[in-house]
Amino acid sequence: MKAELAKAAIAAALLVLSACGQKKTESPAPAGDAAGPAMWRVTDEDSTAYLFGTFHILPESVEWKTAAFDAAMRETATTVTEVDVKSPAAQAEMSKLVTELGLNPTGVTLSALLGPTRAVRFAAITERYGLPMSAFEQMKPWLAMITLSVSIMQKEGFDADSGAEEAILKRAESEKDAIAHLESAEYQVRALASLSEDEILADFDASLQEYENFDVYAKRMLEAWTEGDVDALEKETLSEMRRKAPDAFRILISDRNENWAREIEAMMAGDENYFIAVGAGHLIGEGSVVERLKARGFAVERVQ
Repeated sequence: MKAELAKAAIAAALLVLSACGQKKTESPAPAGDAAGPAMWRVTDEDSTAYLFGTFHILPESVEWKTAAFDAAMRETATTVTEVDVKSPAAQAEMSKLVTELGLNPTGVTLSALLGPTRAVRFAAITERYGLPMSAFEQMKPWLAMITLSVSIMQKEGFDADSGAEEAILKRAESEKDAIAHLESAEYQVRALASLSEDEILADFDASLQEYENFDVYAKRMLEAWTEGDVDALEKETLSEMRRKAPDAFRILISDRNENWAREIEAMMAGDENYFIAVGAGHLIGEGSVVERLKARGFAVERVQ
């Protein structure tokens, strides 16, 4: 697997595989000029952090930057993302880990692991998008679904280079901001690889349904994200995983939310300001990074 594909797959994993959910506790998007992708301001006595929920891979034509976004980036001197996916060292590490943890042993195929019914559905989707099923047979189910997700989105006009993180990092570099990350590439890959077969297949089924109706699904997702509609976004990205794959929800969402809240708390022990961009699914709902920071005593206000 090429490093570029590994990069795109891991970057897409949160919104593609994030399917968890429950009753909403978030407020609706602020009215007027503040409408846009959801963003929160976190403050203590001497520091501020903006939490911006991203969409990792987007069509180039999507307009999402707002005056509030611009102001938040100007106010902050350090930009933080989930993980380094740009440096040659990080890409080499991801490629190595995906090869080590994402491929089947000799003689084991994806079709055999999926079973007849699921394999037929998967193959029908690959055929529809002109993707050779043979290219997936060596992959374990978690890697096959991420790779399929990214491949479909690219064929439908989505581009990792047009994703929110890419634009945010370019802006940060142009402003000579410091760049930091919340976790390592190794952690992300090992988290995905640690899921049980039952958990992966439960999420696999939900993802197959989404990609059998990709046009409708993608339209709803993009509208929810660009409008800051966290209720709809949670319904589209989180509800199934929490219900059908609770261990996957814990590993991919809840545990990471706790880790990131702890990292942000440590950052804010100083007096610097931060712009923190992570997958939108980590900032919404009970147990989100937002809720965990509130529980730690930070003042948290939704500003977009």
